[in-house]
Parts: sequence; structure tokens; C-alpha cells
Amino acid sequence: MRVFTLACAAIALGQGALARDVALVLDWPDAAPAAEIVAVARDSAGAVLEVQRLPLPEGTQQAVLPLPSLSRQTSTVQVGALVAGAFALQSSRVAAEGGQPPERLRLSAALTASFSADYLCASGQVIALQAQEDGLRVGMGDSAQIYMPGDLDSRFIGPEGTALTRIPGLVQFDAADGTLLDSCRPIPSRPVLPLSALGRTTPSDTGWAVFTGLDGSVLSLPGQPPLPDDTPPPRVATSLGPIEADRLRLDIGDHALALAPGPCQLPGQSMPYPHTATLTGPGGPFAPGCAGDPLRALEGAAWQVSHLFGQPLPHSDSEAPALTFQVDTGRLSGRTSCNRYLGRAVVEGGILRISELGTTRLACGAALSNLETRFLDALEGARDIAQLKDGRVALYAGATAVLLLERRD
Repeated sequence: MRVFTLACAAIALGQGALARDVALVLDWPDAAPAAEIVAVARDSAGAVLEVQRLPLPEGTQQAVLPLPSLSRQTSTVQVGALVAGAFALQSSRVAAEGGQPPERLRLSAALTASFSADYLCASGQVIALQAQEDGLRVGMGDSAQIYMPGDLDSRFIGPEGTALTRIPGLVQFDAADGTLLDSCRPIPSRPVLPLSALGRTTPSDTGWAVFTGLDGSVLSLPGQPPLPDDTPPPRVATSLGPIEADRLRLDIGDHALALAPGPCQLPGQSMPYPHTATLTGPGGPFAPGCAGDPLRALEGAAWQVSHLFGQPLPHSDSEAPALTFQVDTGRLSGRTSCNRYLGRAVVEGGILRISELGTTRLACGAALSNLETRFLDALEGARDIAQLKDGRVALYAGATAVLLLERRD
């Protein structure tokens, strides 16, 4: 087995943790080709802080990536292996606490499955390209635009005649008069896996559930007898089926799970899943389902709490700092009325759970201390997430909106 040490030359953005050698395990499905390693550091809002691009010789199964000192703003690190302009292997986004990356990363072909391809442009902008039946969706979030097929397979035309040309390893934007506007190179995108999916016809229906990781899937179907205590559920071999336009398919033994991007909610729930899911196979037909992590709806820039247990909070000032809330890959952080806090957030079986809350220990007055306690109680009690039409987000405990979140300029 060949182990290769990558020569690294990069400038860290700001003073951070000490440099570290990261062991890369490359799970090539076939012979290991020559590749380009692309390592990306992001902050807690998902913004790209730093990108490294390093050559990898043919035949390399393991490599050592010497990351320089990363900014303390670094929240996650992700690495991909680029072959012929497309990612053949990727890691997941992993936590880099205090700018310190993990000691080991596994790159897998399964982690390249994604609904979008991400690019970092020379202008510093990050864009996502998502295939659609009638063209390409280009951009991030609400600012995304639709580009229609042009006169060449690799060319798409957008607003005001802007042309997008996509070739392996490069996306280029040109104005209608041919002036170069921007050029962009691929960076690792958010993988679909690991994935949870579930479907039910009514809120009380147990329905079906699937969890898929790199080691296979756990499939739970209606009417299955319960397993004996302490018996782990069996893993079912899983492979990625054909990808068509904006559809992904997982072949799970005799069953297939079809996924499509788009908002999805289960009956009787407001939880905002990012994908729709359709399960087919023996025992069907099955109820329509949803898949993915609803916490994605909360990621990005920090939220401010506008209402606590239904009561409006005043806009922050020096005497009453804003209560804030931010989620990044399951990690929770923000400010209370007195202190900074950290915690964990997860959605399992359609239920939100916030745990492991901890705060700094700054002293404050009785009123602010009481506000802090109520805020932390609201976080721990929240069980559901609702995206409102005006862009705000509500966290619910039963029928009570315990927190109302908004983003302010």
C-alpha cells in the first residue's frame, strides 16, 4: 500500500490552531488514478475561509495532508479527490473545533452523491449548480437563477443573456457581449449520506424508516416483528443507483429509495425536510416519505430570537444583548442574555432534541439571569421546527412556539 505525503503551501486566514498532519484514507473502488486533493475550511455560517489544491500521484491509497494553521473561525473541514474535473471521492464535513482539524479523514465514492455541484469562483463567490429537467439552477438559496440550455451541450443562458459554460473542472460566466465575468473551480459539496428517511400516512402511523451510512442501510418496514432487546438491527447492503437529472436512487437489497430535492413535510408535522423520498419493493406500496436533515433549514448565519414563549423581545442594546442561535453540522452555539453557550442538536424520528447545553459563567443581574434560564429551557424543550412564509423559523414544544427566530441585517 502506497502512502504519499502531500506538499502543502497555503496561507491561513488569521491566527489559529497549530498545523496538523491529517491522514487521508482513500477508498478507491478500482485502481487509484492520479487526482487533485481539494481541502476546504468553512466557518460556522458555511462560508469558505480557505481552499488548498494539491496533486496526488497515481496509485496512492493513503496520503498525509499537512494542513497549516487554520483560522480559529474554522468550523468544518472537508476534503475531496478530483479526477478529470469531477469528485471521485469525498469526505463528509467534519468538525474542526477551534480551528483544529481531525487526525484522520476517510474519502469515499459514496460521499460524492449530492444534489448539487459546488464551485468557488475567482470573485470569492460560492455557487451551487443543480441539474433540472429544463436546465440548471445556479446559485445559493433564494438568489439562485435558472439557466436554460444553449446552442452547445456545455453552454447555458441565464438572465440578461449571461452565458454559463461548464467543462470538466471549470465553470465560466460571460456577458452577452463575450466579456468574461467570472470563472469557478469545483470544491466538495454537501453529501447526501449519511441519510435518514421516513414515511407515514398519519401522525400516529409507525410507517417505514431507512437509515443509510457508508456501511449499508437499516430498513424498518410496517408490520415487522420487533427485535429482541440488545439485538442490533441488520445492515442491508446498499448501492447508489442511476442518477437522472435531479433524482438520486439508493438500492437497498430488494428495495429502492428514490430521492428528489425539494421541501417535504410528513402528515401532522411542520418539520422541514430537504428531500422527498419514495420507497418501493416487497411489502409495498409504501406511504410517501421525506428524507435528509431538517437542521439544514437552520444552518447559515446566526439567528436572533424575536419571541420567547410567545412574548416579543426588544431589539438588542448594550443593556440587553440579543439572544442568538446558530447551527452547524449538528453543533449549536450562540449568546444568551449573559453568556455564550454551546450544545448539540439532532432530529431523530421526526423529533428535534437539543442537549449537552453548556455556558460560560459570567455574572449578570437577576432579570438577565432569569431571561437566560428561560431561553435555555426553551431550547431543551423544543421538539419541532417550522419554516414560516416570511422567512422566520419557529421552534415548538407541543403546540407552543417557544422560540421565534429571524435574521436581521
